[in-house]
Amino acid sequence: MTLTDSPLKIADPTRTGYAAEVVANAFLDLARAEGRSLTQMQLHKLVYIAHGWTLALLGRPLIYNTVHAWQYGPIVRRLWDHWGGRGRAPIAEPLAVSPGEPDLSDDPAALEVIRSVWATYGQMSGEELSRLTHLDGSPWRQVFGHAADLIPNEVTREYYTALARSA
Repeated sequence: MTLTDSPLKIADPTRTGYAAEVVANAFLDLARAEGRSLTQMQLHKLVYIAHGWTLALLGRPLIYNTVHAWQYGPIVRRLWDHWGGRGRAPIAEPLAVSPGEPDLSDDPAALEVIRSVWATYGQMSGEELSRLTHLDGSPWRQVFGHAADLIPNEVTREYYTALARSA
């Protein structure tokens, strides 16, 4: 069988993670419900922070997409491909999600993490969120400047687990 024979589907997103667009859209929905908009920087950081807390609290990834340590913090490459040139312009419309991608409706634990991240970090600007992800010891700090700029899930999990223990 080839990929063209059958659309690629994630059998169990609670084990493998969701598409970053699905999680970004959840944050866009939360912002819209409060009459607010978000920039791409805010969305990148909120998706990454929710991914980190999900790794720590639920022991599984929230997204399956790669996260890179770029100059302004963790960047989900898949989201960058959608919004790369937008700068600080608000993101007005939800992202299209590929057919067959599961949504979050059957995952109350992941939705609770997203809502908690929104309640804690949702009022922060992109610059504030970027500074937060640049703290000493952060996954971004551990990886930025290395030839391989991918932030491994294990590094993210360890960092957010330590944050949870210190709270």
